[in-house]
Amino acid sequence: MPIKPYPELPSVLDDFVSGAQNLLSDNLLGVYLVGSLAVGGFDLDSDIDFLVVVNEEISDETARALQAMHARIYEQECYPAKHLEGSYISHDVLIRAETVNIQELWYLDNGSTVLERSTHCNKWHVRWMLRERGIRLLGPEPDSLLEPVPKQLIRKETAEMMYLVAGEFAEAIKGDLTFWTSRFGQSFAVITFCRMLHTLETGKVQSKQAGVKWGLNNLDTGWSDLIQEAWKEREGVRFCAKIRQRANLAALEKTNEFIQYAISKMPC
Repeated sequence: MPIKPYPELPSVLDDFVSGAQNLLSDNLLGVYLVGSLAVGGFDLDSDIDFLVVVNEEISDETARALQAMHARIYEQECYPAKHLEGSYISHDVLIRAETVNIQELWYLDNGSTVLERSTHCNKWHVRWMLRERGIRLLGPEPDSLLEPVPKQLIRKETAEMMYLVAGEFAEAIKGDLTFWTSRFGQSFAVITFCRMLHTLETGKVQSKQAGVKWGLNNLDTGWSDLIQEAWKEREGVRFCAKIRQRANLAALEKTNEFIQYAISKMPC
């Protein structure tokens, strides 16, 4: 597990795991890291993505106790404590295909102290990261929890996400400052579409850096400057500053064109 750029990360995770153990007791099956900590590319602006697997669905009362735990951890004056993001999922839901993107889980958003019901982590790509790259903090090895995720399901989910984000981005650039029209969001869009095209080719969830490298090597060279600029915007910057700054209109329009190009590169 990387400790750079945040050496406080191990102690925050120890606090999180011990708190989950105390509150969930015998209902706790395992605690795992997913996201960039698992697949690579963890940096200054990465979330600390987690998945807690329980034996049985947790009650509203337990969810309130877990929320109080997260609020206490959030009070620590360090980045990892304020950027935990993840869900609590029962093993029954984890292994049932019919629950994917339908069953809501108790979810903690990045920067929040409130547990809410959401399908955010109930996705195929999260299951893939858990099984194939998950970092075990507590419990059995992640590959023992569920069967391999078929590549066609990863590809289908990725294609659906590409269409969804393409529509959101095209609509956003017509209006005021939003996530997609911020400097952070604009560069994130470019990098994410490189990453998603890479996923469509491989059937695997790769890091942002791997997606950028793949894009520079495999997409039309006319997009290389846009991709390199997006990565330059991402490197060594803090999310909080650039999320409040609107991206240059020309960059937004060029990004929208790139997104449409990426859509055209999707396999039929």
